[in-house]
Amino acid sequence: MAQTASEKILARASGRARVAPGDVVVARVDRAMTYDPYAGELRRRFAARWGGRARVWDPERLVLVADHFLDADAPDQRALLDGLDAFAREQGVRHYFPVGAPNHGVCHAVLPEEGLVRPGELIAGTDSHTCHYGGFGAIGLGVGLDAMEGILAVGRYWVEVPPMVRIEIEGRFATGVYAKDVILTLCRDLANERGLLGTAVELDGSAVQALHPEEKLTLANMAAELGARWLLVPPDDTVCAWVRDLGADGFEPQRPDPGARYARTWRYDACDFVPVVARPGAPDRVVAVDALEPTRFDEVYVGSCTGAKRFDLERFVDGLDALGGAAQGVRTLMVPATRRGHDWLLGDPARRALLERSRVEVAAQPGCNACFGGHGFLAGTGTVRLSTTNRNFPGRMGAKDAQVFLASPALAARAAAEGTLGP
Repeated sequence: MAQTASEKILARASGRARVAPGDVVVARVDRAMTYDPYAGELRRRFAARWGGRARVWDPERLVLVADHFLDADAPDQRALLDGLDAFAREQGVRHYFPVGAPNHGVCHAVLPEEGLVRPGELIAGTDSHTCHYGGFGAIGLGVGLDAMEGILAVGRYWVEVPPMVRIEIEGRFATGVYAKDVILTLCRDLANERGLLGTAVELDGSAVQALHPEEKLTLANMAAELGARWLLVPPDDTVCAWVRDLGADGFEPQRPDPGARYARTWRYDACDFVPVVARPGAPDRVVAVDALEPTRFDEVYVGSCTGAKRFDLERFVDGLDALGGAAQGVRTLMVPATRRGHDWLLGDPARRALLERSRVEVAAQPGCNACFGGHGFLAGTGTVRLSTTNRNFPGRMGAKDAQVFLASPALAARAAAEGTLGP
């Protein structure tokens, strides 16, 4: 029987020849990830249930990252970082990325950069955007603390195979259309579709496969905003080569079989997509930028796993340079997703000069920063902000009355340079 890529991954992980929607399988987890908000609590729970000397099922498959609460001067945040560090030391975790490591930052950006996301694998993480890894052809499954506690003990997790849906985009995207425009448009069209909620999405087609590998991560990241369990872009040769260059090997990429069955299929032409923004309130409040009422921005924020990877930083910097730098009166904020990205951004004298001339504020520390409203470049009362992040619910990035629009890094550059978007 023909199978989807997701079904093949779950079948391999559970030792079966095939699986079908509705099956409940006990799947072997190839990699698990948790971070500073939860590591200390998981350490406490794990010791309480299994004993203080208990060890996780495989410390080589566990990844620990500091990315959310990074202010060591704040006692509550210092305690979270200490809990993460203690868990890493006690368990002998080699893939540990604390503040100050050669590479560190947002978990979902760090793992791909470090070759820890491999096509065809099942990755569980204690964050709703674990679906990010689907851009490299893996299943990224967000789980809660109870589930992660069990995974840490036995390396397995039961999964009810969800309904499979397919989105196809054929053709070639127009110049200026990026992955953020694509996924925001899909959120507009499909986020409230009952036939999509709780499903496994496979996003494919010639237009999708022509995107840069890091753009495919952007598509998968916002599966959470679509309401899907995960989103997987079947890996092509370019992605597989990219992953190998990052240090991964021995993986088995999975693509859907011809004739694989999907509960539903949506088909688009690439020409259906244009540059868009999501208006304040929700990621599905999407409108074409050319149809947006003229809007003046106080701030432009480039950050997050969705919008501050190396590819994203390049698009923003190139756009800002081409447009002559940031406009007077627009506060421009950048938080590279990882230390690698941060070092690239500031490693070239010409880029540094552009950023200084444009009065761009670059965070000293890569990480989640204001994306989740925890700390850093928070949006103030009454602020109108354009952001490359994935969510813009009221209060998400700071003040409840801040107006946060979502867009691609390319549109962020335009907003920074012109101070406005709209016709």
